[in-house]
Amino acid sequence: MKKAILKFFIYFSIFFTSNLISDILFKPHIYFLTAFSTAFGVSLGIATIELYINKKSKEV
Repeated sequence: MKKAILKFFIYFSIFFTSNLISDILFKPHIYFLTAFSTAFGVSLGIATIELYINKKSKEV
């Protein structure tokens, strides 16, 4: 479980910084809330699916 939480934070930091960089490069304003919510949703989805797949593979 700790590994899944760590991966979530890694995914979150990568997606958050990439969203902020793309906002800085392509938009006139920086939208922190949009970058945060997008990074949070994608990271949570990836981490949840990865945790589910790992649990299912251990059962088989």
